[in-house]
Formats: sequence, C-alpha cells, structure tokens
Amino acid sequence: MRPLLRVCALALLGAATVASAVEVQVKNAWVRSATQGQAATPAYVDIRSDTPLRLVGATSPWARSVEIRTLELQAGLPSEKAVAALDVAAGAEFRLAPGGSYLALVDVQRAFGNGDFVPITLRFEDAKRTVHTVDLKAQARGLLLAKPPAAKTE
Repeated sequence: MRPLLRVCALALLGAATVASAVEVQVKNAWVRSATQGQAATPAYVDIRSDTPLRLVGATSPWARSVEIRTLELQAGLPSEKAVAALDVAAGAEFRLAPGGSYLALVDVQRAFGNGDFVPITLRFEDAKRTVHTVDLKAQARGLLLAKPPAAKTE
C-alpha cells in the first residue's frame, strides 16, 4: 500500500472510532451514609448521554452488589422493586433521585460516613448491546447515628 494511501486509511479508521464513541456525563452523585453490614443504602446520580442507552447494572467494591430499583404505585401505595435496566434517553438529563428510581448498595462491606467518597461503576448498553462503563465517586451524605455517651453517675 502506498504511504499516503496508508495514512489516509488510518486517519479514516481513527475518525470512525472517535465518531462511534459514546459520551456519558454523571454529576451530583451521592449516597446515604451506611454502617458495615447494613442491608442496603440508596445512591443517586444525574446522568446525561449523547446517545440512547440502558443502565443495565452497577458495582461498588464497598457493597456485595448494587441493584437498580424503582418506585411504582400499586393500589395507590408506593411499591419498590429491583429492575434489570432503565432507559436513558439521548440528550436529556436522567435522574436517579429520592422518591424515584435509584441505586441500592446491598450488603454494605465497608462503613462510610458524611463526606466520604464511595466508588461506583455504572454499566450501560447501547442499541448494539455494546457495554459502556462510567466510574464515579458518590459523596456520602447524612451523619451516622452515634450511640450517645453513657450518663455519668456520681
């Protein structure tokens, strides 16, 4: 192959790779403080993608597992359930927030309190089922309740 033709072919290949990249932005990530061994604690984040995606999972080294949960009304009462995935529309902000869908860190393996940053990896799939991951640090909010000091006896 001629050198100029080879350079052009490589440039086109590089441009095609860049054009197919998916951009996912996350912001305002936070999680409720938790104690080691706690059954679950919620985590929240705002997500924006330049292409339609499905949030298909998440992991954290600080929890045994992370579930995607959603709230629905059943017989007029809110009901929570784990779901396999949530759709993230292109160009719109998708919010995991209190009172709606959220992530649940299940079986907390490490205690974290107000101000700590909890590592979470979000896993998405695009229309071609290509997996995309985003690492984030969710700031813990809410003080852990401490046992009050024992009353002094004189």
